[in-house]
Amino acid sequence: MNELDTRAERFLESIRAEGEAACAAIRTETDAEIDRQLDEARQAQQAKAEHTLHFETERARTRANRELSAARMQARAKLAAQRQQIAADTFAAARTQLAAFAAGKDYAAWLQASAAALAETMGESGTLYARTADLPLLQGKLPAGVAMTADDTITLGGLCAANPATGLAADDTLEARLDAQHDWFLQNAGLEITI
Repeated sequence: MNELDTRAERFLESIRAEGEAACAAIRTETDAEIDRQLDEARQAQQAKAEHTLHFETERARTRANRELSAARMQARAKLAAQRQQIAADTFAAARTQLAAFAAGKDYAAWLQASAAALAETMGESGTLYARTADLPLLQGKLPAGVAMTADDTITLGGLCAANPATGLAADDTLEARLDAQHDWFLQNAGLEITI
């Protein structure tokens, strides 16, 4: 019986060894599968994180660009308002100086020179228009055939002229001269808006 016991014991040992080898193989296979699945999950999560990071980065960049654009627009609007205010103040001061010029002693000579130039340009049958206050300054100073008419829409001074026969018209008022300087002033005053 001894031999039978020994055989049985060897048989059991063989079964145990086979079982342990099978268990070890299953454990190895299970560990490999777990590692593979963990790697896949890690890669999927990393790809998802990279996608989310890229998406959020682009969203933040877009938001920052919008905010920068809005800030630039506000700055431009503010600068444009300041530019307009400077121009308005400058032209108001110029208007005041023109009014002082029209009330001064040099105005009569300037007005007579302007009248002579306009009368020559308009030719016979031309009409000059001036403020009522300026008519006495031009009495007897116009060439023959040129009529003089009061026009109180001219506020600062100067003259307008027209000749219906030739279709010519001219505006040499101080207002027109001042208005003609707006574009030049904005281009040359160094008030560009660059942001």
